[in-house]
Amino acid sequence: MRSQAASQTLGNAAFSTAILRRLPKLGQDGRLAIGEGDTIIHAPGFEDRTMAVGDGLTVSSGGHAVLLDYEPHNANNRLADVRGLLSAQRISVTEKDILKYDRFAPGDFEARLYERLSAHGAKRATVDVSTMSKLAIMLVLQICRRMNLDTTVLYSEAKAYGPSKEEFEEARARNEIHQPTLHVFNGIHGVVRVDSLASVAMQGQPTAAIVFMSFNDALTQLLLNTVYPGRLFLINGRPPIHKWRERATAWVHEEVRREWEADNPIISGKGDNAGMPRRITSTLDYRESVCLLLGLYWQLSANYRMLLAPSGSKMQTVASYLVKALHPDIHIEYPSPEGFAPEYSTGIGTRWLLNLGTFSQRLAALEEVERQSFLEIAA
Repeated sequence: MRSQAASQTLGNAAFSTAILRRLPKLGQDGRLAIGEGDTIIHAPGFEDRTMAVGDGLTVSSGGHAVLLDYEPHNANNRLADVRGLLSAQRISVTEKDILKYDRFAPGDFEARLYERLSAHGAKRATVDVSTMSKLAIMLVLQICRRMNLDTTVLYSEAKAYGPSKEEFEEARARNEIHQPTLHVFNGIHGVVRVDSLASVAMQGQPTAAIVFMSFNDALTQLLLNTVYPGRLFLINGRPPIHKWRERATAWVHEEVRREWEADNPIISGKGDNAGMPRRITSTLDYRESVCLLLGLYWQLSANYRMLLAPSGSKMQTVASYLVKALHPDIHIEYPSPEGFAPEYSTGIGTRWLLNLGTFSQRLAALEEVERQSFLEIAA
C-alpha cells in the first residue's frame, strides 16, 4: 500500500480529472423514452416544479410509475395531479404504486419500493429528485443500485428560491442570522437515520463529520449536538445562478465555521472571494462534490469514523449517495426540517438529465481510479 504521501494527493488534479472522466455530465432538456421495463420514481410535492416530471416524455406501452406519498400529510402536495398527468400519458400508476413515505421514519420503504419495481419487471429507473426528500433520494438510489437498474436522474430547477435576495439582505443588515430560515423552513424535526445507510465501522474512534451548508444553520447545529464530532468539515454550495446565495449561506454558517476554524479555512487576501470558505462545490454539477468527498474520505478514513450529512442541494445529495455506495463505512445522518413553507421555491426552471447507467459499471469505474491512486504499490 502506498505511504501516507498518497493521502496528500487528495484534491490532486490528476485524481480529480480521472474521476471526472468516469462520471457522466448533466444533460440539459433531453427527452425521455418510457416504455416496457421503465419505471419513473417521483415524490410529488407542493412546488411548481413537481409537475415538470411529465415534460419531454415519449411514451410507448408498458411504462410504470411509483409515487411517494409523503407523511406527515401536506394537503398542498400534488400527488393526485401528478398521477393524473402521468396516467394521461399512458404511464401506469396503480393504487399499489402509491407508496407511503414517512420523512421522519422511513421504516420499510425500501422493501416496499423493491417489491413494486420487481412487480413491474423494472430494468430502467428514472428518478425525479426535483421535489424528493434528500434522505428519500439516497434510499431510492440504494434500491436502484441493489437491483442494478439502468438509472437516470431527472432534476428540474425552480426559477426562484426562498428567501429572496432582498429578504436576506434585510435580515443581514439587522444581524438576524436565523431570520432567512424562517421563510423556507417550518421548524426542525431531528436527526433521521436509516439502518441501510448506517455504519458501525470505526466505532470508538473520533468522528469526522462532513456537512453541506444550507440556509438553515440550525440543521447543522442540531447534528453537532447529536453526534458530537471530533472534527467538522463544512461544504458551501455555489449555485449556477442566484450566485448571491453562495455568500449568503457562508454568512449564515459563519458562527459555526468560526467554532471549527482549523478545519474550515477561508480564502485570504483581497478580491470578491476573500473571506469565503475555501471548501465549495457546485449545487448543480454533482461531479465536483464526488471529487471533494472522495478526497476527504481518503484523507480522514484511516483515523476517523466518517459521518456524512446530505443537507445541501439535491444534486449534492446524488453525489453523496455515489460516495456512500463506494464506501459503505461512511455513516449517513440526516438533520431533517419539520417542513417547508410555500416560499421554498416558485416556477419551473431548467430541466436536467443524468444517465448514470448501471451502478455496477459506474462504481467499478470509480473504484478502479481509487485503486490506482491510493492502493497500488508505487514502483
